[in-house]
Amino acid sequence: MQTLNQTQADVVTEESGTPLDHIALYRVMFSVLFTAFLVWAVYALLDPGTLPIKQVKIEGKFSRLSSGKLHELVRDTVHGNFFHLDVTAVRNALLADPWVQDISVQRVWPDTIQVFVKEQAAVAQWRNTGLLNRSGQYFSPPRDTFPDNLPLLEGPEGTQAMMLEKYFVLEKLLQPHALYPAVLRLNERRAWMFELRGGMKVELGRENLEERLARFVKLVVNGLGTRISEVEKIDMRYPNGYAVLWKEGNAENQPHAGAL
Repeated sequence: MQTLNQTQADVVTEESGTPLDHIALYRVMFSVLFTAFLVWAVYALLDPGTLPIKQVKIEGKFSRLSSGKLHELVRDTVHGNFFHLDVTAVRNALLADPWVQDISVQRVWPDTIQVFVKEQAAVAQWRNTGLLNRSGQYFSPPRDTFPDNLPLLEGPEGTQAMMLEKYFVLEKLLQPHALYPAVLRLNERRAWMFELRGGMKVELGRENLEERLARFVKLVVNGLGTRISEVEKIDMRYPNGYAVLWKEGNAENQPHAGAL
């Protein structure tokens, strides 16, 4: 009797363990299939033939750049598919053009990249070698692409942003009087001078720049009136006045002014 009961217990144990073995087998098979699927998916996504980039859209407001030229720069960098595209390579290829200030690249499902290009806006010429944008950043496009009638700034290396800021102050001060600065210079001794359209030069020296500019407007611009067009050079380096060199070559001292 004991032997029979023991045999029945063994049968029950074996029968009750069979579904557990099947579940473990199913889990192993699922893991193998899932891993195989992942491997296949990775290889498929890395294949340039899967979801290749078919279209490049370039957007932006261009004055010196052209959409056609930008497409040429991008063409050799568009390798791989939608997922494997080297966005950095596209960005660097476009930034190689000095008229490009900034780039934004976006993927558009399923086969397009969209490129937003910000063109440089030149506000001044620097040393006849390059240009400055409104932030005072230097860039150097081909000389024949320089815009006409830009003011010229010349100064020591590293002073670009500071000089542009001073130029804007000068421009704002003179524009109400229909005077327009064409040249602003800062020499190695840190002495300032500027030149107006028409050729009149103004020496400001190294000290009290803002005070001398204000005095220039008050005493020279308002004082000389229309005769300012007859002036070749103004020297504002005197404590309480200025000196005039007329185009005829005669020096004329104003009250409290020194002589040239």
